[in-house]
Amino acid sequence: MKLVLVHGWGFHSGVWDNLIPLLGGHELFLIDLGFIRGGPKAAHEMPGRSLCIGHSFGVMWLLKHGPRPMRGLVSIAGFDCLHKYVPENVLEAMRDGLRRDPQAQLQQFWNNAGLAGYVPEGELDGGGLRGGLDWIAAWDAGEELKNLGTPVLALAGKDDRVVRKDASQAIWGGGAAELHWLDKGGHLLPLTDPEWCAAHINRFADGLEA
Repeated sequence: MKLVLVHGWGFHSGVWDNLIPLLGGHELFLIDLGFIRGGPKAAHEMPGRSLCIGHSFGVMWLLKHGPRPMRGLVSIAGFDCLHKYVPENVLEAMRDGLRRDPQAQLQQFWNNAGLAGYVPEGELDGGGLRGGLDWIAAWDAGEELKNLGTPVLALAGKDDRVVRKDASQAIWGGGAAELHWLDKGGHLLPLTDPEWCAAHINRFADGLEA
């Protein structure tokens, strides 16, 4: 099966490093959104009929710009819209932080995401990061999710401080997705809990192929 993987804001495709070896012999297409230069080599295509896997903002990006039709969608600590659930001053403070000291702002974000001391290899792209925050502040992919017409798997951490539990429940609960919770996983589940993620993804992928 073809897998399209899209990372979240403040990361590059290195966020998948711990998960990829556990996903089996699928054909992988890593999409780079331009937030940090120097990550794993990006794919130049997103084939249709792919299983699309997004982390955080990568899920909303896939809903807006991913291949159609999709074979299925996997959200890992993801969302269809975040500004509904985050106070406006939070995003504005992050914009101010990027203007003053991008490295310090990203380090604060990574720490808040649950991986203190995490620093991905590469060079921050200030313009790309600011543009990504603008997307987060403006985009709502609720209609795209409603009209997706494909199975959806959502994996979420109950202690996620970026996409909090109430937001994940509101977005993915109530039949919008097959939703699974990890009690203590934080926001960076592909890095911190790859075995748990892979078990659910591989089972979900097997069901799509059945």
